[in-house]
Amino acid sequence: MQKVLKRLRRTGRRAREIVGSRIEGGLPCGTCGFKGKPLHRDVLWPGLVAEWELTPQWHRWMNEREGSRCAWCGASLRSGQLAAAIVTAANRMCGSSASRLAELFRDPRARALAIAEINSAGNLHRYLARCPGLRFSEFGSTSPGVPSEDLTRLSYADASFDIVITSDTLEHVPDIDQALRETCRVLKPGGMHVFSVPVVWDRPTRQRAKLEGGVLTHLLPPSHHGAAQEGKTDFLVFNEFGADFLSRCAAAGFEIELLRDPVNPALVTFIARKPPAAHTSP
Repeated sequence: MQKVLKRLRRTGRRAREIVGSRIEGGLPCGTCGFKGKPLHRDVLWPGLVAEWELTPQWHRWMNEREGSRCAWCGASLRSGQLAAAIVTAANRMCGSSASRLAELFRDPRARALAIAEINSAGNLHRYLARCPGLRFSEFGSTSPGVPSEDLTRLSYADASFDIVITSDTLEHVPDIDQALRETCRVLKPGGMHVFSVPVVWDRPTRQRAKLEGGVLTHLLPPSHHGAAQEGKTDFLVFNEFGADFLSRCAAAGFEIELLRDPVNPALVTFIARKPPAAHTSP
């Protein structure tokens, strides 16, 4: 009986959140299309804020990026914006006209796309999995059905994909320039790498660690995306990206378009296009 009552209370609380969010209104979620004010809880912990030396303003912006979520589907603002960018890229690639990720693969033209999701894009994966041409991988996977891919040494052939998707992954890669070259390599000419990555735009990139010859060296105190008190380890941060990250994307062979939030500069998604006649250095 107690379990039933708890379930009923949770259901009632969720219903009130959804109705309240809808009444207050907001932009449609890029994942599910729900129009409502995002729900919010702070998710950055003091240790991470100190490691990244975030100002109070950047602390607030990053908290909104990660801690504000759609009342209906639960996608964070970051994930919702990434979903919108994926839809934009797919519509351009195949002529579909979807307005949200949840409906994209109802169109047979979108279903024909070849897509690589390199590490799970969180709650977007369940929608991406509707695409027959999806190749999904998780770094370090031991599951027989989920291969492991190293972004610096992808196993895929040249020009394999229309779209490559990564979600807050690149900051955990030791050799970011090689990773960008690899994603460019496996894209078809005109293909797009759609990705999110945390960027503090008012300072240059800071390298926190490096991996050379199998030897890990910390240049700054180790920083992980995951709260120790919650038992999370996640991945080591090798780079804190700054404004110069755009030039590194260009050097890898990409043409860059940014999907920006008009208010929060931390909320940015990259659409990195491989030019139709691109030449990528080996």
